[in-house]
Amino acid sequence: MASRIEPFSYRLPRPAVEVYPGAHPGQMVGNGQLFKRHEALLARPDPRRLDLRASVLDPFVQYRVRAYQEHDRVEVMVLADLSASLAYAGRFDKREVLADLVKAIAASALACGDRVGFAGFGEGEKPLLYAPPGTDLSWLPSLSGLLKKLPQQRGCAGLWQAGTYLPQRRALLFLLGDGHWPLARLPGLLATLGRHQPVPLLIWDEAEYRGLPDWGLLAVQDLESGRRRRLWLRPALKRRIEQAYSARREQLRRLFRAAGCEPMFIEQGYRVEQFNRYFLERTA
Repeated sequence: MASRIEPFSYRLPRPAVEVYPGAHPGQMVGNGQLFKRHEALLARPDPRRLDLRASVLDPFVQYRVRAYQEHDRVEVMVLADLSASLAYAGRFDKREVLADLVKAIAASALACGDRVGFAGFGEGEKPLLYAPPGTDLSWLPSLSGLLKKLPQQRGCAGLWQAGTYLPQRRALLFLLGDGHWPLARLPGLLATLGRHQPVPLLIWDEAEYRGLPDWGLLAVQDLESGRRRRLWLRPALKRRIEQAYSARREQLRRLFRAAGCEPMFIEQGYRVEQFNRYFLERTA
């Protein structure tokens, strides 16, 4: 678990559509600081922004005023997979990593003046944990403890019903989980999030598939079904396990990219530089 959560910088690839002032370039034109265009004085009667040069050059002989792009706030929403597979603890405890990610997202949203909400789903239609978007984050310090006390969930089918709990306007949507979802159903989930800007955060742990011994008896357990089995490891089986995870990574990338979003694989816990680089590449 990170000892100190450092906020990251994020931006939407398209202008925000909120009507409340904030830190993000918006679609509204008014009294911002970034010059957008000239408009007729009759359309925007603010003589303080009169541009004499543009008025003289106007072919219709109209007074022209400067119009500026306003900055708006955005809604930030976290959707989390709370299935039993998130209880895996290898190099990192996935539930602790998830809690750190939520705290980092919340700290970053507050630094921008944005509102943030959280909805965590298991196998049922209703969220196991829910906090509507807002600036009251009194629920956040207890999140780690709440995650550990949740009953075991055999899947996260509730994620496919999450649309009811999302903001009406376009929001920055962080989708947290380990990606062990039915791949055939993933496009349907992303389609329900269509009007929002999804950012998939996939919590992986190299201890699950790398560094396995070449030979030996390995006891494994499916955390969601509880089923246990033993595998006799050998070099060929070890390679097949590593190749299966590599293929899974590429399948997830392909499906997310087809929906217009790039997944971020979290394999070393929360690292602020990874998030800053991700959003810089997306909005460059």
